[in-house]
Amino acid sequence: MPIITRFAPSPTGSLHIGGARTALFNYIFAKSNNGIFKIRIEDTDKSRNIQASIESIINGLNWLGLNTDQKVNFQSKNKNSHISIIKKMVDSGLAYKCFHTEEELIVKRKQNKKFKSEWRDKKENSSKNGNFCIRIKSPINGKSKIIDKIQGEVQVENNELDDFIILRKDGSPTFLLSSAVDDNEMLITDIIRGDDHLTNSFRQLEIFKFLNYKPNFSHMSLIHNEKNEKLSKRDNVLSIDDYKRKGFLKESLINYMLRMGWSYGNNEIISIDEAIKNFTLEKVSKSPAMIDEKKLIFLNNYYINNTPEENILEIFNQLDISEFKKINIDISVKLKLISLFKKRSSSTLEIKDKIIQIYKNKYTHMENEKIILDSLKKNKSFIIDEFSSIVEWNEYIIEEKLKYILEKLDLKFKQLGQPLRLLLSGSLNGPSISKLMEIIGKDLSLEKLNHNW
Repeated sequence: MPIITRFAPSPTGSLHIGGARTALFNYIFAKSNNGIFKIRIEDTDKSRNIQASIESIINGLNWLGLNTDQKVNFQSKNKNSHISIIKKMVDSGLAYKCFHTEEELIVKRKQNKKFKSEWRDKKENSSKNGNFCIRIKSPINGKSKIIDKIQGEVQVENNELDDFIILRKDGSPTFLLSSAVDDNEMLITDIIRGDDHLTNSFRQLEIFKFLNYKPNFSHMSLIHNEKNEKLSKRDNVLSIDDYKRKGFLKESLINYMLRMGWSYGNNEIISIDEAIKNFTLEKVSKSPAMIDEKKLIFLNNYYINNTPEENILEIFNQLDISEFKKINIDISVKLKLISLFKKRSSSTLEIKDKIIQIYKNKYTHMENEKIILDSLKKNKSFIIDEFSSIVEWNEYIIEEKLKYILEKLDLKFKQLGQPLRLLLSGSLNGPSISKLMEIIGKDLSLEKLNHNW
């Protein structure tokens, strides 16, 4: 039987880095064993489901290249099977009807004990009006054990397990029951998820036993923030959609997530194909993975510099950046500018913004920038005349002209370079001035020197 893994998100928002990392490890483990990767949307909680969230999750996974090998499963479509299993569990004595009122439950919870309802050992009272939930009858004595591929052997005292609800009073199955049934019916061989689900795995053991289902478990450590605290909404972690819009390449995100808790030697740069060849769950760390934005930016710069300019231009087109599309220049010029700017850019968005900036009609300069421009303004006519005199407009000739101007005006390069960069690109820092002037052409270069000074 092949290895079969799954990623089973609840559609309560966009796909974030934690969920994407879980999906990635499931995908890579399956592929490294010539197995099958599946996606299941756990959409049983109708009070929280949003169609836009489902689309965002699927689109995010597809963009990352984590495509399901079969059709996407929806948990809500398997409700009849969930209820059928619940009935069989009740009939077998593994689950029971609980008639506690909400008021009684509040008192029980205040006792701060793992909930074991007294209804677990009572015969159903025919005088009850049918307003009940169904709970699993968790074991009381002994211990339960899980052999985890990441955490090792883990045990828990059975008296720490609660009689959790598997069917609500409104007749809807709960997550713990539904996910266990679905994993069994989808033939999932390896359940790989966050270690925040470790307790859930122990709670589900009785369901697994009833189904005669014996999956392998792997519980990954969670991602922590830079203060080594569990990520929360306060951390404002970006979604995969956000990273995409901000100009991060999928290759850099894949590499970034791979290095969060899994190592392959000392290699910082690793592709998904390399990971598939070398991945084992036993090498996944038990320690929390850490958010490291500096590392992500480093990786993104690396992959940008190893991505053809045509591919980056296609990314701009796919994002429908209307402001960029309005720039009326040849594609060849756009490609040259992408090549020029990508060396120092941390995102494709940064490249795009730099190119758009060049083709703005007028720049708004800060006070310190005005001072820099004014320092050379008395030589404006001389500088423009010298550039105007160039007949063969290319990088080499422009570079020689810059040296000539520096010599004639007795300037250091910074004294000339900073004002020229401001006039040409709207920024004090940037690539080679002579190369930039060659790419945008003589007419535009002179126009910018005239109008922006």
